[in-house]
Amino acid sequence: MKSLNRFFLGLSIFAVTIGIVTGFWLLGSPQLQRTLKADQRRVENLHEIAQFLYRETTDSNNNSDIPQSLPERGYTSDPITQQSYDYNIIEGTEYQLCANFETDSQNNRKKDDFYRRLNPFWDHPQGRHCYTLNAEDSPPNLYDYSRY
Repeated sequence: MKSLNRFFLGLSIFAVTIGIVTGFWLLGSPQLQRTLKADQRRVENLHEIAQFLYRETTDSNNNSDIPQSLPERGYTSDPITQQSYDYNIIEGTEYQLCANFETDSQNNRKKDDFYRRLNPFWDHPQGRHCYTLNAEDSPPNLYDYSRY
């Protein structure tokens, strides 16, 4: 009877260990999940800034001038470093939004549902990446609904 209990105890420990290892293998470590969520927030923030610039530029009360700077709002700064995203006017209503990403979005598609649904326009490499947009055009959707 004792040997049978030890057998099931060992089998239970083995099964739990396999479950934990499989979870880390499929989802990544907690640190990886934190960096994925930080990069997700960066993409969402940049999209929100692009929407703000579009609304400001196309508003009928405005004379179609693109704002010279970003407002002081929660979504205009990096969620980790708290530094403002780079906003550069190129010419007319064309501008760039830049951020520093901790991961490559192409590698994230297998690990995170947000990246599986992400519109390819918002893909980014690891490191600094800039998106070029026009404030007179509605920014690309954050999610690619054509895949579903």
